[in-house]
Order: sequence, then C-alpha cells, then structure tokens
Amino acid sequence: MSNLTEQEIVEALQLLDIRTEADDEGNIQFNIDVTEEFEAWFKKDQGLKKWSEKRFNDWFKGLMSEKLPKVHAAMLRRQEPGSGFLEVD
Repeated sequence: MSNLTEQEIVEALQLLDIRTEADDEGNIQFNIDVTEEFEAWFKKDQGLKKWSEKRFNDWFKGLMSEKLPKVHAAMLRRQEPGSGFLEVD
C-alpha cells in the first residue's frame, strides 16, 4: 500500500460508490463501483498505465485490514457539526 495519509485515503474513498451487504451470519460483502475519477487517481497513485483489478483488490483489502480504524476516525472528523455523527478530535 502506498504511503497515503488518512485524509488522502478518505478523499480517494469518496470517489468510489461503495455499498455493503451483510448476510444472515454477519459476513459483510463490499460492492464497489469505480468512478472514472477514482480510476485516474488510482492509476497515478499506483504508477499504472492501465487499470488493474488485482492491484485495486489488493489495495482495498490492505486498506480494510490495516488502516480502517484511522480512516474511519478521519471520516468522522470531516462530518459537519449537527450531522448526527460524533465529532472526533
């Protein structure tokens, strides 16, 4: 995974259309639509000339396992006051 800050990751994730679905056993599946803007950003960040589904999957899985708590906190900090989300300092 590249050395992105939590803020840069949040901005990148906002370029994706991410939906989650949970099954009866509590397993979560991510359904992701990649926008053209995200694809361009990702190729530049990863030094790719063309889209790589495998590279994206590896990046996303790494993000979920390594940086999710910090990214989640960064996303909460970006929320507007009064939006119903907790403010995190």
